[in-house]
Amino acid sequence: MRFLFVDRICDLERGRRVRAIKNISWNGDFLQEFFPGIPVFSPVIAAEAAAQALSWLIVEARGFTVKPLITVLDSYTCSRHMQPGDQIEMEGEIESFQPESALAHARILLNKTPAVEINHGVCYLYPLQELQDPEGARRQFQNLTENPPSLQQGHAAAPGLPQGPSALPAARPWVDRVIKYEAGKNILGIKNVTSTEDFFNDHFPRKPLLPGVIIMEALTSTARMLIEPVLAANGLDHKRAILQQAKKVKFRKFVQPGDQLLLEVTLESFQPHASTIKARALLQDKVAATLSAEFLHVSRDEYITAYLA
Repeated sequence: MRFLFVDRICDLERGRRVRAIKNISWNGDFLQEFFPGIPVFSPVIAAEAAAQALSWLIVEARGFTVKPLITVLDSYTCSRHMQPGDQIEMEGEIESFQPESALAHARILLNKTPAVEINHGVCYLYPLQELQDPEGARRQFQNLTENPPSLQQGHAAAPGLPQGPSALPAARPWVDRVIKYEAGKNILGIKNVTSTEDFFNDHFPRKPLLPGVIIMEALTSTARMLIEPVLAANGLDHKRAILQQAKKVKFRKFVQPGDQLLLEVTLESFQPHASTIKARALLQDKVAATLSAEFLHVSRDEYITAYLA
């Protein structure tokens, strides 16, 4: 599994904006099924694709001396999901630069329609050479920008009829163990961080750091484990909890191989159509990350209409 989500940089206005593309393929990683037979690219991991396009904009503007690490995100909103066969377009724009930080926003378009919005991300500018080889980063950037093609219109597979393997491999377990569960109230899980994860080869070779979106994915996956039994208890077991929006996302500590995260999620409100949660990841009793999130509760048909049609 590689943790590289920009296939080509199509346009870059130095220090201001960037446009890039990523192709979603059956050969890629991070595919999951909220409903059987409907594979999608993880909507949370999709945020990393937009962040990586934005990262290249900042890295190039600062002459390959810094690497942006998102520490605060006002909001993440997802309105469309992406399937194998889709081509997505990432757009990023810098709002302001400071000596040690940048403020920026990004979004993902699917067939020219907004799919993911990342608003007002605060990026700490970390010395690039401490994370990866600057010359290697230059070569990678050159490869991404050589002979940029015109953006092509994607041809999405029909919803529910994936044109690929007959069965999706088992979904990645983002939570290694549940150690506390109080139905309809809260849940506490464990996420062990191991050096065998392939994404540490890219994030980052000289200082392996657990990507923030992986922490976010673990927290939202834990949240679904809390919400979906409540749906079943209310006669709504045909529905699934789909992340619509996350707010006040903050990453406070570096998480590295050998660390063990406690994933703590509390159900704040529950209605038949939606629920809200608060979540945090703890590292040795210190808060590593926090977020609040809203989930929509949808049936299979409602999901196809709302997120794939």
